[in-house]
Amino acid sequence: MIEIIIDGIKIMVEKETTILEAALRHGIEIPTLCNHAGLPEDGNCRICSVGIKENGGQEKIVAACMYPIRKSIEAETKSERVISLRKNILQLLINRNPKAPAIQKLCAEYGVMPEERFSHEPDLCIRCGRCVRACAVNGNSAIELVGRGFERHVAPPYELSPEACTGCLSCQSVCLTGKITFEESPGRRVIWKREFETISCKRCGAYFATKEMLDWAGVPPKERDYCERCRKALTGASFASKL
Repeated sequence: MIEIIIDGIKIMVEKETTILEAALRHGIEIPTLCNHAGLPEDGNCRICSVGIKENGGQEKIVAACMYPIRKSIEAETKSERVISLRKNILQLLINRNPKAPAIQKLCAEYGVMPEERFSHEPDLCIRCGRCVRACAVNGNSAIELVGRGFERHVAPPYELSPEACTGCLSCQSVCLTGKITFEESPGRRVIWKREFETISCKRCGAYFATKEMLDWAGVPPKERDYCERCRKALTGASFASKL
C-alpha cells in the first residue's frame, strides 16, 4: 500500500491505482468525459487533469484517469492552475458543442459560456472516443476516429455501412451526448447506415438481438428462440455472458 495525499487528505491506495480511481473511492470528485468504467482508459478529453508533486518537487499536470500511482504523491484537484486548464478545455468544447448536455452541465459548474464569434454548425460529438473503444472491446472495430483537427469525427471505414458492425448498440449506449442514434421498429434496426433484422423471443415476443450479435457471440441456433430473461426462466441457464 502507498500513502498519497489528495486535496490535503491522506489516503492509502494499492500500487498502480489511478489517481481518478483513488479519488472516487474516497468521495473526491474529479470531472471526466472520456472515462468509462467498462472501457480502457484513453485520457483524450483532459477534463480530469490534476496537479501532482512527487517528493516535494515542482507541480506537473497529469490526466487523473491515466496516471498510475507507484510512489507517494501529493495531488491537487481544484488548484487555480487546474481549474484554469479545465475552463480552457470547456471553452473549446462549448464553442463547438453548445448543445451537448454533458458539456452544458460542466460549463454551468465552471462558469463557462459559449463565445458568439464561433458560428459554425453545432455538433453533438465531443470526440471522447468512448464509442470507438466500446466497439473495439467487442472485437469489431466497426467505427473509428478519422480525420484531423476540426475535421476529426467518428465514422465507419470510408464512411460506408460497416460490415463488421453487429448492431449491438454498444457505441450508442456509451455515447455521452446523444450524437449516435439508431432506428428501431419491430423486426428491424438501423445504425451506421446498416439495416439489421432483430430476432423476437418466442415466449414474450420482445425483440432482443440481431442475428449478427448472436453469430458473434457464438450462440447455437437451438438457443436463439428465447431472450435472456425467458431462457433463464425456462431453463435456469444464461447466455448473457456471451453477448
